[in-house]
Amino acid sequence: MNLLESIFQFLTQTTIVSMRDIMKIAIPTESGKISPHFGRCEKFVIVEIEDGKIKNKEIVENPASGGMHGVGTTAASIIGNYNVNALITQNIGPKVYNVFKQLGIEVYKCNTTSIDECVKLFLEGKLEKFE
Repeated sequence: MNLLESIFQFLTQTTIVSMRDIMKIAIPTESGKISPHFGRCEKFVIVEIEDGKIKNKEIVENPASGGMHGVGTTAASIIGNYNVNALITQNIGPKVYNVFKQLGIEVYKCNTTSIDECVKLFLEGKLEKFE
């Protein structure tokens, strides 16, 4: 293995380990529970996970919630600014899903309304990805 291959292998492995150790998950919320309407939710909870445990939760207002059209894509752009790795939601439209796909954010489906339960299921690898 030459030096360039060694450096590439090191950087690739380091990036993968870093993504596993620290990540951020966005969850649309309404009155403390998961909102059934991503773009029209009142707030987002940004959950920071480190080494498989919740490190921090941040509440972010959704300024797009009261809009007439395109609220989902606007909300997706807002979430993209928080450097999240994943979104957990109950429902998502195809346009909004494509925005997340372009941003490199994975989207997971959770049918329960409990934020903590969805995060637990995510950490256990039990949530289904939207495709």
